[in-house]
Amino acid sequence: MNYLSILSLIAIAGGLYFFFVGFQLLARKRLLLATPTSRIRSAAMGLVEVTGMAAGPHTITAPISGKPCFLYRTTAWEQREGRKQEWEKVAEETLHLPFFLDDTTGMLLIEPLGADLDLHRDIREEYGVSIFSAIDNVPPRVHAFLSRHGVAPNRGLRIEEYSIKPEDALFIAGTLTENPGIEVRSAASRGSGRDGGRTASGQSPAPQVVRLYGGAPASSAPGMSQQAKIAAALNRAGITKPEAWSAAGVPYRGLAVEENSSTQSLDDGAENVSERVKLQGSSYQDASDQGRSETVGFDLAPSIVLMKGGNDPTFVISFRSQKEFVSALAWKSAGMIWGGAAITLLGLYMLMAQKGLL
Repeated sequence: MNYLSILSLIAIAGGLYFFFVGFQLLARKRLLLATPTSRIRSAAMGLVEVTGMAAGPHTITAPISGKPCFLYRTTAWEQREGRKQEWEKVAEETLHLPFFLDDTTGMLLIEPLGADLDLHRDIREEYGVSIFSAIDNVPPRVHAFLSRHGVAPNRGLRIEEYSIKPEDALFIAGTLTENPGIEVRSAASRGSGRDGGRTASGQSPAPQVVRLYGGAPASSAPGMSQQAKIAAALNRAGITKPEAWSAAGVPYRGLAVEENSSTQSLDDGAENVSERVKLQGSSYQDASDQGRSETVGFDLAPSIVLMKGGNDPTFVISFRSQKEFVSALAWKSAGMIWGGAAITLLGLYMLMAQKGLL
């Protein structure tokens, strides 16, 4: 086995790979053409195609552009040292929230996990690749993104970011099925350690117990934290709305309050906090009203959802129309099929020539 023989085998293997992937893309194109585009109100269970505008009560912030979105994919590439100066992927981050698709006939919950994404590129920037651009000119948002992934920008850098933003027009093909329990929540409530009030290990955190003994002077409770005082005042005031607790800077039910049988007043510190809560009651109510207004018109736990199905893995989210997406698939599949066949035949020819069979 010499170098040319090994290269021939690599060409054969690569050509066959492209050949079969091309046929997979061709099968997907034919499936999409055979599936009619449905209106959300009349969509049937199973594989469907829908189009509409992205909408939702909650968004996340894209790390580079800083724009609110429902999904983003940010990638950093670094230039290798050497003659070819190829680009090497050094960081990639993808984050999403469930969102809705609105086509004026109704709204449909979309769970984008596992989707093949064909998104509009919002940002493509390069740094440190010419005499007019020094690597020190990297913006703070890019620095923060790279630091989060442990990357020090000391060579040529390229940043790309794709996202789904509110009111983006989308074409989605996936499986419409019964909702397995997906709820629309903010990123904070879905984050690690805060999803449903549970830690990353899945265990509920032990609440801090604040005992309120009647008639105790303020000096008798030096260890009571400010959050504990606020929680105590909120409980005494009968405020149970999670939005009001969040506005006060206290995690809802994160602090448990235990009172003795006495009906005497709170200590001076708690009284001050209670008075402050009363004075700022309108602010908490405004925050509660704002939280409710953001979710008006959205069913946060609908009975059906569009997602990747178990039996039908076809799940595509694209910024193109159905016609444009299918056309792109046709060109890509044809290129892979014919290109893969040509590479395979070239590899076979080189291998047979090395073995003296020609």
